[in-house]
Amino acid sequence: MSQSGSADGELRVAQVVLERGPLVPLDYLCPDGLEATPGMLVRVPFRRTIALGIVVSQEPPQVDAARLRPIAELVGPTLHDPAEAAALVRFLRERYLATWPQAAQPLLPSVRGFLPEAARWEAAAGREEEAGELLRRAPRQLEAYESLHTGPRTLPAALARQLQRKGLIVRHRPQRPPVPAAGGPEPTPAQAGALALLRAGQGGVHLLHGVTGSGKTEIYFRLIEDALQAGRGAILLVPEIALSAQLVSLVQERFGRRAAVLHSAVGEAARRSALQRLRSGVADVVVGPRSAIFAPVDAGVVIIDEQHEASYQQDESPRYHAQEVALRRAAHLGATLVLGSATPDLGTYHLARTGAMGLVELPERIGGRPLPTVHVADLRRTPGRIFSAELLQLVSESVSRGQQAILLLNRRGFHPSMVCQSCGQVPTCPDCSVALAYHDSGEAVCHLCGHRRKAPVACPACGGRMRLLGTGTQRVAQAATEAWPGARILRLDRDAVRNVGSADEVYRAFRDGAADILVGTQMVAKGFDFPKVTAVGVVVADIGLSQPDFRAAERTFQLLMQVSGRAGRADAPGRAVIQTFDPEHPAVRCAVRHDYGGFAQRELAERERGGYPPFGELLLIGYSGKEEAQVAALAQERTAKLRAAAPDGVRVLGPVPAPIYRAQGRYRWQTLLLAARREPLRRLAATLPQGDGDPRETPLFDPRQFR
Repeated sequence: MSQSGSADGELRVAQVVLERGPLVPLDYLCPDGLEATPGMLVRVPFRRTIALGIVVSQEPPQVDAARLRPIAELVGPTLHDPAEAAALVRFLRERYLATWPQAAQPLLPSVRGFLPEAARWEAAAGREEEAGELLRRAPRQLEAYESLHTGPRTLPAALARQLQRKGLIVRHRPQRPPVPAAGGPEPTPAQAGALALLRAGQGGVHLLHGVTGSGKTEIYFRLIEDALQAGRGAILLVPEIALSAQLVSLVQERFGRRAAVLHSAVGEAARRSALQRLRSGVADVVVGPRSAIFAPVDAGVVIIDEQHEASYQQDESPRYHAQEVALRRAAHLGATLVLGSATPDLGTYHLARTGAMGLVELPERIGGRPLPTVHVADLRRTPGRIFSAELLQLVSESVSRGQQAILLLNRRGFHPSMVCQSCGQVPTCPDCSVALAYHDSGEAVCHLCGHRRKAPVACPACGGRMRLLGTGTQRVAQAATEAWPGARILRLDRDAVRNVGSADEVYRAFRDGAADILVGTQMVAKGFDFPKVTAVGVVVADIGLSQPDFRAAERTFQLLMQVSGRAGRADAPGRAVIQTFDPEHPAVRCAVRHDYGGFAQRELAERERGGYPPFGELLLIGYSGKEEAQVAALAQERTAKLRAAAPDGVRVLGPVPAPIYRAQGRYRWQTLLLAARREPLRRLAATLPQGDGDPRETPLFDPRQFR
């Protein structure tokens, strides 16, 4: 029998996708004793090095098997079930029109640090008498086997494979901490009712639509406890780990060492430790941002908190949406999928209302506390002023009572732009087609690529005087200091929290009463629970409404609802003031009334008339490159071919320059495909050469696809 054969003499061949390699899987021989089944992570020779890859299938080789190189070593499974991992790679490739290496990438980083030498082995129970005969002619194996009598230990990979094939050893599983006793407050009648519905629909998909302060977190924890009691694990996704410090702390407090935090900001050692605890079974509750959906856990429940957040969609290939991947994993594992939000995205809400998934609603806050009273201040009546009389009075009353206030402006910097008073030139980023923002450091900063330089005092073109325009969070913080002398002020935006953990520091300082007013961008609206906050002010509500996106009104409404919901979460009632140039806009009017249903009904009717999701499908194809003329020509050529090949019912719009025409030195064009159904769009986009163009689908999913 050959070195790379099997008991029946047939050569076994595995197709391996490399982390950094060709766009197609490569064939490798499987050495005797190496079970390289689909979904397993392996190291293989590639060119003059050893590369990391994942097995996606075992099929007859495309060339003479004798010419193939053997797999160097088996690293281990990528997920709890290797077959699921292989299927997931295929799903990512097909669903998001990605290359093989792109589709494998999300699963590969999650297994770094899981090396064969880290595995610890113990003798299999009840095989002692057989071991002597089986190992009579294998002294090295016998010596390794006997060394396990003193306790679990690591073994050389080759010896471990040989002993494992003979059934003499098993992987050592550290003792898992006991399931924590049910903790937290006793569920309210509303929470108990919601839990009953979710438990009755075990294994299904549910939208948990609960207003801010309605107690969704406790429901999450009870469902996680259910999964642990059943011998399963749990995955809890949060929009951004830095802005979910409160929830992460609660998870760790509730579930102790059974909880593991996974995100890219932690160091390699901490990430490796978390992964080892998950793989060994010590930990089985995962909390993290979108990439945590690929955690190696046999989950009985998957929960996505604040499911409406755009951060759940990956912005580079594979452009996966964590919600879709969660649906896929939950279907494979037979897990319950819970999508929680006070302002769910309209596509998901429509599916829940039409019966494609369960809908569980919590329309009231815990203890019957009222939602904050919201007032509108018309900025057209107060030109040039940052704070209206209504907002000044609201914050003054809150601070005077020893309470806290939040001020939101979804725009960073001191002044968003500069302009020459003589010639009208606006300083822009040398690498991006965006205006530079003026910061209180005296720098002009690009908020897209981070380019920084000293802000010009005189116009570089004509020498004229530069004028600063608009207002950013830095200017609001300064104005707050002037408006409320003596008030302690903190700022929470990307400039103020550049370092890992700094957002958590700001959150904890404000929670502990170290400041009276918190000024920030949309970061201040991300699920924080500050009991002393009774006042919220939205400095300008209209910033997002002018974006070239059919979801602009929805995202503005969600932001207004979420930030106003930070007020009045304890005993003192909350109030909010929304400052706007368009008081009659439906997003503003519905936010004032906390009327999610009314906004959804109106917006969905508009989308149905226009054929937008969830009543139609969109697919955006982007082109980018450093040579402007080449990118434009390629976009024109490819779009012409798409238009010629488009079947009836598919509209091809464009190509046009992207809203941000140049980003990080690359020019960008785009083509938009529209149709009533998804498949014709994907088939049409798939006719493009692989890697030519960047297809980007609308983050809409339908549970019926996978069930």
